[in-house]
Amino acid sequence: MDDGTLILKMNSGISVLSAFVNWKGAALALDYQMEIMARKGEAKKNQWNIRRMLSILKSQYGKDSELQIDVNRKIPSGMGLKSSSALVSGVVKAYSLFNDIKMEIEDIVTVSSRISRQIRVSATGASDDLYASVLGGLCITDNRNAKLLRHYRIKEKHYIIITSKGRRSSYDFGKIDLSFLRNAYERMFQRLNSYNFEDIAIMNGFYLGTISGINMPGEILNKLRFNIMGINGKGPSLFLQYENPKTLERDVEILKKDNVGFLVASSTNISSSHEWKNE
Repeated sequence: MDDGTLILKMNSGISVLSAFVNWKGAALALDYQMEIMARKGEAKKNQWNIRRMLSILKSQYGKDSELQIDVNRKIPSGMGLKSSSALVSGVVKAYSLFNDIKMEIEDIVTVSSRISRQIRVSATGASDDLYASVLGGLCITDNRNAKLLRHYRIKEKHYIIITSKGRRSSYDFGKIDLSFLRNAYERMFQRLNSYNFEDIAIMNGFYLGTISGINMPGEILNKLRFNIMGINGKGPSLFLQYENPKTLERDVEILKKDNVGFLVASSTNISSSHEWKNE
């Protein structure tokens, strides 16, 4: 590509079925996006993970071009909103475009999944989160083989994500023995579709959130008018689903007054996009 700045907008998401148990996962993309700006230049010294990603890509593809990457409107990390997947897939996509490496979506996810394990931001490779980040919609995957099994476009739904204090490492959580949940998760996987995915997400959050010790803030939640509520995967965030955006706006104001933590008000998203700007 020509010199200039590449702007990538990568989706955040919520967990529908976590792949920690049997490698089958699902994630739903949200339009609260991470904006990644890439241009030719040396990576910043304090961006350890980005420098590590670029080093891995360079060793694999033999391309020498250096990239300087800036991240705007950063999805909060460690809160279950798929920030690591948005960043890794964005860096891989930017690297491929700058170096004229032809990559389909499947290639971006496969490479990103391998890098996620190498730099220890994911124990499973997080293919479900990566597909949601790049492709949008509801993505159901075989994370062991970084394969997209089913993809659904979801009608617009509105969510509030409440992030509480504390963080959860996906890599460390993957070390927990969850084999006792295999039968339950296989049944959840077999049932999962575009109509009942929120029910599956609630069950997924109940299992993993209980193991993580996540507590529901009942006193605050009693004031709200959401349709569906659940723990977002292993936590520490909660998701609240709304059909009416005005009701969501009302509840956002209540939550702000109660100072519950970081809030994300978002809706389902179909796809991500990139824009090339010459400077």
